[in-house]
Amino acid sequence: MMKYRLVNRTFSILACLIALADLAVAQQAKEPTTGEERRASFQKAFENLGPAHLYGIVLDQSGQGVARAEVKIGWANATGLAGKPDPGQTSWVTTEADGIWQFTVPKPWRAFVTEVRKEGYIYDRQQNPAKDLIENRTTPETPFVSRVRKLGETAFLLRKDGELLRVLSPGQKTVPLDVVKDRSEERKSGSTYADVWVSVEYRPDDAGWTVTCRSTNATDGIIASENLMHEAPAEGYKAEVTLPHPPWPRYLYLRTRTPPVYCRLDVEYDTWNESETVTGFKVRYVAWVNPYGSRNLEYAPELVEQWQLRKQLEREAKADLLQNKRPVKPDLPKLVKEAKEKAGKDKDKP
Repeated sequence: MMKYRLVNRTFSILACLIALADLAVAQQAKEPTTGEERRASFQKAFENLGPAHLYGIVLDQSGQGVARAEVKIGWANATGLAGKPDPGQTSWVTTEADGIWQFTVPKPWRAFVTEVRKEGYIYDRQQNPAKDLIENRTTPETPFVSRVRKLGETAFLLRKDGELLRVLSPGQKTVPLDVVKDRSEERKSGSTYADVWVSVEYRPDDAGWTVTCRSTNATDGIIASENLMHEAPAEGYKAEVTLPHPPWPRYLYLRTRTPPVYCRLDVEYDTWNESETVTGFKVRYVAWVNPYGSRNLEYAPELVEQWQLRKQLEREAKADLLQNKRPVKPDLPKLVKEAKEKAGKDKDKP
């Protein structure tokens, strides 16, 4: 009986193998083998290619849908053998009351959300990584999510950026940062005030780095945080903050000077191997300073295109701060309106 079962199982396995071989031969016979057959197969697939219906939603920082937001879609059609390559196109769609939008690509190749616009909101590309909507197959139940942030009260902010320090092991370095003077002004006359002292020290016992941030006087203070805030904290500032190991906080909030002003530093830390035995450490920053004594760190987007007005506000604010005076808060809406009207008149001049 056992021998009969083994023989029967052997015949069954052989039958399966023969069937699989026949199937493979049949499939091979169907597949295009010559270049001409492959081109014809591709062209047929292109001609049968149907439209792609894309779905997305725009949400604010609270997770609520944003109505009447304008969404910019960069897209391109697939092309057949005889067609010219599609260089890509852009289209704008508007969200419905619940923040949902829809768009159709006739013969889909690729599609991306590249921008979202609505007055009173800001769209950050770093917070919205690009994803191919064709590849991700969006549906009404699983729309592509774009996030915007509703702006609070906006202000003119002084901006300064650069490399704060660079050091190689085994070593240490301490540098002051003046957030008011730009680098060219510092090269001419030096720093006016150390809004924060930053020290970096190599630890040979574990090949790590310690970062220490110190304020200058008793009224100054520092808060290290992972949270991006557009209003500096009211309390909780410390005279010294020690950061012994990564992840180092991405943001430093400063209360500095007399009379006090508030500032946020967006900080990047970088380590690398200089050689087999030497490592390096670097700190870069972007400083956003409210010169008017307010904790508001929401930069006014309408100032982006008004470079002359920005320069005027920058000169006035710096002149007062360098004399330990608090600048008078400007009427931004009025100044922006006047700047736009002036630009329009200048444009109309022959």
